[in-house]
Amino acid sequence: CVLLVSSSPLASSAMVGAMKVLTSTTLLLLSASAKGAPGAPVGTCQADREDMMVRDHSLLQLGAPHQAFTEKPFVWGTSETTIGEGMCEVRVPSDEWTLKYCSDAGHDVKVLSYNLYWWNLFGYHHQNGNGGSAGKLIASGGKDKPYDFMGFQECQGADRVLRDGGLAEQYGIITAHHDLAITYRKEAWEVIAHGMQDVSEDNPEQWWGTRGAQWARFRHKSTGYALMFVNHHGALPVGSGGKCGLLGTAYNILHAITSHRQSGEGVVLVGDFNSNEGTEEIKELDRRLRRINTGTSFGGVDHIFTNCGGVHVVETRNLGNGGSDHDA
Repeated sequence: CVLLVSSSPLASSAMVGAMKVLTSTTLLLLSASAKGAPGAPVGTCQADREDMMVRDHSLLQLGAPHQAFTEKPFVWGTSETTIGEGMCEVRVPSDEWTLKYCSDAGHDVKVLSYNLYWWNLFGYHHQNGNGGSAGKLIASGGKDKPYDFMGFQECQGADRVLRDGGLAEQYGIITAHHDLAITYRKEAWEVIAHGMQDVSEDNPEQWWGTRGAQWARFRHKSTGYALMFVNHHGALPVGSGGKCGLLGTAYNILHAITSHRQSGEGVVLVGDFNSNEGTEEIKELDRRLRRINTGTSFGGVDHIFTNCGGVHVVETRNLGNGGSDHDA
């Protein structure tokens, strides 16, 4: 499944070369204003001109606020309305608040999201790595242009995945609780800061623990463009939002982003949300960010969101599952 979309500054010939990407992959363009700032059947694509929803990977252009717009500071609703209790308590953002700020100028970025199904794909008594299939799949997908960032869920050893694909020397790894990992291309990017914020917890009937949003902020070494990359694995049962509920989880993810993001930075949010596009969680995230990619596994629970969308999506492609129960 491939989708090619170009904004006016990009000729189609440019996409054939520098702007090819694969599913669970996203090409982004970050504008100069960020410089220096610290349910579809398999084989089909769904495209909305605004949100450009596709499968698991995407190529897009991600920009910071355009000069025609002034980015509003992050302000939750003036009514002081809150939902949830304990760790789930969160203030509701105002209706007009959004992260959908974008510009045509920017920087190419290629990203991937992949739930690795670790216990089965890498378990000694199960597939035992399946001959390095996941890493080889990633390497194949990055032949034309290497991934800048990858977000792994159900990952207990990103280094092993990278070694299997012959990519270990190219990438730095940021690990976090909840079997989450972010990898970044060391030649091009440096880490500004990173962390983890819990956003929900599994319900008792399928309890594995709390669920978090892993975040990291990066700066491009040669251009100074800044980007915030967020990686999430949603609560169980599927479609419930867990203890914090669907809306509570969405608000907590947005709060995690805006608590750590600096003004003008691009945003990429990826992961296995354990919620499909018909849930309140994904609908609420759609209101605040642009969903440019949705997978097909488990009814479409894998998503990629950014502050850009529409004509800024250049290409999306599904790489296949590589032995996992989710596509890369």
